[in-house]
Amino acid sequence: MLNKSIALLTSFCLITAPITAYADDLILPPKGKITGLNYGQKAPYTGVLLNSIAAAKLLTDKRFSEEQWKLKLDFELAKESARLGLIINSQKVSIEALEKQHTALMKIKDDEIERLSEIASNTNDYSVWWATGGVIVGIGLTIAVVYTVKAGD
Repeated sequence: MLNKSIALLTSFCLITAPITAYADDLILPPKGKITGLNYGQKAPYTGVLLNSIAAAKLLTDKRFSEEQWKLKLDFELAKESARLGLIINSQKVSIEALEKQHTALMKIKDDEIERLSEIASNTNDYSVWWATGGVIVGIGLTIAVVYTVKAGD
């Protein structure tokens, strides 16, 4: 029973009592101030007078701007280097593939030349015998025709 009463009392307090959050006020850094000067005012020259905050902001902006451009330049150089490296590697692979293809075609061509050379060298060439036989038959026929013609006369 005591636990139930404490729970009810706590619930009632939480519901009815407003909850307020306390926090410090937001402290913003002071803004820089730029003042224009004319000749004759309390400055030795005509120009722009900057307080220390504005001058510091200009200097840091300049330094960060240089750093930003260096980073951007490094990024672009790395990106272009990677792109060109990819192109170079792709061309190397293409050259290797073409060299392998060329080597394979040259081997096939050389094997075919060797095969045809073996076929040509192993052929039984009887053309000399055919020519000799033709000459002998021609001479024999000529002599036979001459005797036949003389015998018929």
